[in-house]
Amino acid sequence: MEGPLSRRWMNWLAYAILFSPVVSGTGGIVTQELAELIITIDGPAGSGKSAVAGLLAQRLNVPHLDTGAMYRAVALKALQVGITAERPDQKRLAELAVNLDLTFDWSTRPAKILLDAKDVSNDIRRPEVTAIVYLAADNTLVRAELVRRQREIAAQTHGLVTEGRDQGTLVFPDADFKFYLDADIKERARRRFEELARKGISADFPTLLADMHIRDQQDINRGVGALKLAPGAVVLDTTALTLPEVVDAMVKITGSPRHG
Repeated sequence: MEGPLSRRWMNWLAYAILFSPVVSGTGGIVTQELAELIITIDGPAGSGKSAVAGLLAQRLNVPHLDTGAMYRAVALKALQVGITAERPDQKRLAELAVNLDLTFDWSTRPAKILLDAKDVSNDIRRPEVTAIVYLAADNTLVRAELVRRQREIAAQTHGLVTEGRDQGTLVFPDADFKFYLDADIKERARRRFEELARKGISADFPTLLADMHIRDQQDINRGVGALKLAPGAVVLDTTALTLPEVVDAMVKITGSPRHG
């Protein structure tokens, strides 16, 4: 045995979770009534997913799940315990993910990301976290654990707008509505630069742009959960669109805003 579980068993479990045909949570299979209310938004970094998902969720009166924040939280925890790009430890990273004290405070919009009961909503956006988030995203066991948690969250909500890289392809392939956002890479880098500035985080634009090129290739070529267009997804190029314009287009597709 290797730790609490053998590596063979852990890999089997990871693939069983990732490729399960049902959306599962603590209670097993999610009912169709819940699944049909799931809206997925996928796309590359800086395409506007988080801002769009947050506003759409508010308009539709449902929670917004930022799955990228979950991978960032794993990356932040990794840094805290000494895991770096120079000293990667995939086995320990997987164990961190399984035992991670990660929750969302749904009482706020956007929901606060709590790691070990501490609000890390801004900390997970720091450049040093971004630089190693691929370690978490590329780890099959980490991805399996986070996919399990994402499906569990869906099982506990009556409707959800969820965004990331693999939401419509892997996590919720039977979602009622699927969207794929894209934008020119320079525009995406500009948005990320301004987002960091608003949070008081300094960044160099050329470096951000170069990092985004690298991140795109990592996301597209990932073995499991790669960034790609989900079957049936509506593609929206947000380069020249305002946030309200993108959300208005989505609302027209998903139906009138719900109130309650």
